[in-house]
Amino acid sequence: MPITHAFRKVLQGGAVLAITLPLAACGGSGSGDGAQQVSMTLATPTWNAGIASIAVSEEMGYFEDEGLDVEVILTDSATTQAQQIATGQVATGAVSPEPVILGRQPGKNLDLTYFMSYYKDNIYGLRVPADSDITSIEDLKGKTVGAISLASASVTQAKAGLREAGIPEDSVTFVAIGTGGQQAAAVENGQVDAIALLDTSFQVLENQGIELREIEVPGAENLTSGGLAARAGDLEEDRELYVKLGRAVAKGVVFSEANPEAAIKLLFDAYPEARPSGLEDDVAVASSVSVLEARLANLGADDDPYGAVDPQALQATVDFLLEAGELTEPVDPADLYDDTLIEDINDFDRDAVRQEAADHA
Repeated sequence: MPITHAFRKVLQGGAVLAITLPLAACGGSGSGDGAQQVSMTLATPTWNAGIASIAVSEEMGYFEDEGLDVEVILTDSATTQAQQIATGQVATGAVSPEPVILGRQPGKNLDLTYFMSYYKDNIYGLRVPADSDITSIEDLKGKTVGAISLASASVTQAKAGLREAGIPEDSVTFVAIGTGGQQAAAVENGQVDAIALLDTSFQVLENQGIELREIEVPGAENLTSGGLAARAGDLEEDRELYVKLGRAVAKGVVFSEANPEAAIKLLFDAYPEARPSGLEDDVAVASSVSVLEARLANLGADDDPYGAVDPQALQATVDFLLEAGELTEPVDPADLYDDTLIEDINDFDRDAVRQEAADHA
């Protein structure tokens, strides 16, 4: 049977770093039913449609099928995630590339390695209200840009784009506008001139009737937004754990791609707070399906094998950060990933998972 929501502990925000978890990065002790306890982290303040595939892996028992009892920890940023993984508080997380790449700089010694792609394509972007006078990133000089938090990778990417465009970073003001209704209010009230957010956040705003227009971020078109990362030493010492984690996550993505509506309903059952408030059930589901589909478009769900890291996308990301002044020295993309687990991660029957999704009410 799937692990029930009642026995799943989800820690949120900065409080995570103040807690000593009983789980080493190589996996914790077994639970009462013999499952191996392990934790993973996602950079989002709340459960939402964009991470429905992880809820699917929980609710459909894909983690349990691998003998794992997984604790999902929600954090405020990829930087926090990288710290958690590097210090052994969690086994893995879906981490954006910036802290992983920057951690390879001389003197940093943040030895994190991707073992599977998750956010295959760039999930971050920059948009303005459809009727805005802003038509290019150069027009942001003297303007205010909103983001989920100032620690978000979307801010890092936007600032890098400004530098690449020759715009002084201090000429643009970045402010935190939170999530959901806070973002909508910030745009509608004119608190911000532009927003640097995620694919899913843009879709949520569009669902609320806020028309947006994309602003090109120079050099960002071929970037990756990262994947599942772990300490290199842990990948060597407990390879099978990471294969199991990756396989369970992959099944959740395949299921979600095959039946997004079922994935959303599983998410709502497990995490009622993910359901948009004030909407009839069918409208809430349809709205969230559109958000999930916006995310699935960037996950490479149909790739075979699934989850293979694209070295060219990593190279593009390294080049982008280097040219923007974020990196002091080049980083070899080959040092950032380990593709030896992918074959075993893909050792499952995709058609069976798709059929399971199709049969799910």
